[in-house]
Amino acid sequence: MKEISLRGTLALLLFLACLSQLIFTADSIRGAKEKRRRQESRGDENIAVFKGKFTTKDKARCSWLARGEDSYTMTVTCKPENGDGFTCKYTAKPATCTEYGSNPKGYWKQIARSLKKQKKLCADFRALIRAGMCKRAPLDAHFKLTETSQAKPPKTEKTPITTNTTLPDNKRQCTERIDHSVIAKEKCGDSWGSLCAFLFTMIQSGDC
Repeated sequence: MKEISLRGTLALLLFLACLSQLIFTADSIRGAKEKRRRQESRGDENIAVFKGKFTTKDKARCSWLARGEDSYTMTVTCKPENGDGFTCKYTAKPATCTEYGSNPKGYWKQIARSLKKQKKLCADFRALIRAGMCKRAPLDAHFKLTETSQAKPPKTEKTPITTNTTLPDNKRQCTERIDHSVIAKEKCGDSWGSLCAFLFTMIQSGDC
């Protein structure tokens, strides 16, 4: 009986040890997940988000959203009244503009106005979305087009106009007119040569 009781006690202790280890492992996994979640949450808090809406002169309804810390990516999406919608991405580093640090709201307001004034929105890689307050700042302070879904308009090739320099047969015959005075003298003699040459000329003129 003592041996059975000892075995039961050992089994119970082993069970309790395993249960304690499982609980500890579960708590460790739960704590690690919670820590990772807090870190991700703090990371998202560091990413600033700015957004807005506007309508272009062509009546296209557009929205924009800029995200980033040091470098910002601004996504622009537009839906024209007629035709397919399009989207594009601009990038910039606003912090390179000294005035941005003291007035970030003013910076984004000027960017929003500049977006609305663009004549070739999402199509011109050379055009910059500028903030007026950053005139003396490096070009990185202004948004530059990096990606676009807009298809480039097809280039129209001018068909060369060819002129036919080949003359018709009758015109070519006219240019090949010969002097009939010699033949007229041989056929008609000196006395009738002038008259025959005149007749030969009349016949050839009829061919022209």
